[in-house]
Amino acid sequence: MFGLTVTLAFGLHAAEPPPMPQRAIAPEKEPPKGRKILLADGDMKFTLFVPEAWKSSEQSLTVHFHTSEWFVIQEHLRRGATHPLATFYLGEGATVYRRAFEDPRRFGRVLGLIEHEISLAPRRLEISSFSAGYGAVREILKQPGYFERIATLILGDSMYAALETNSPTRRPLREHIEAWVPLARAAIKREKTFVFTYSAVPTGTYASSSECAQALLNVLGLSDISVPAGSVPATLDKDFPLLRRADAGNLHIWGYGGTNAQAHMTHPRHIADVWKALRN
Repeated sequence: MFGLTVTLAFGLHAAEPPPMPQRAIAPEKEPPKGRKILLADGDMKFTLFVPEAWKSSEQSLTVHFHTSEWFVIQEHLRRGATHPLATFYLGEGATVYRRAFEDPRRFGRVLGLIEHEISLAPRRLEISSFSAGYGAVREILKQPGYFERIATLILGDSMYAALETNSPTRRPLREHIEAWVPLARAAIKREKTFVFTYSAVPTGTYASSSECAQALLNVLGLSDISVPAGSVPATLDKDFPLLRRADAGNLHIWGYGGTNAQAHMTHPRHIADVWKALRN
């Protein structure tokens, strides 16, 4: 049944997965056009960036977890966004991000700090993450009040899980996959938007992003399809081509090739392109 749904979406109105070629990045020589404000909730610091073009009538906020501050700001502006951005770089490893947001009231305090600083009470909340940043996002999604406020979630090679200990084969821990299911179901119904891009980078003692993608599709009762080379531009990159995709409503799960560190790093380096794909 879903195979037909995917085929129709692929041929007609699905968002177009962007190419993800290798891309060199560097800080801009000139500071970005806007204000950077350092905020803190206890010992957790984060940066709020307010673009010069922002108008207070635009009540949207993007929150990004785990990437260098300067680059997240670059991608926010390259995307063409004019609303504020909160960016968190808390260190390495998903545990750092998970522990930071295990307090169910912390994200609410973060939003309160932003509202106090710039009088922004976001009606539209966008969240994105790279790599270990999913540890924070997964905690935030557990709270119904935050879940309701999230309009869009983008995970750039940013879903991993523990492995089931009693399984004879590698299998992501079910509870770590089920945390994403409510938002995925809401996206299928077009109530929200959820994009998960993943690589083919293998992992050792925990489930890889590609294993998590397949596990999530299995829990949802969906299937993805192999994307023929040359059928869309994203399949043509020599290093990290688009290989598989599933599109159902506003849920998009896109799998790219590449098994090295650069394959992983190319996902945040194209997060602006993922945002742009959702506008097309």
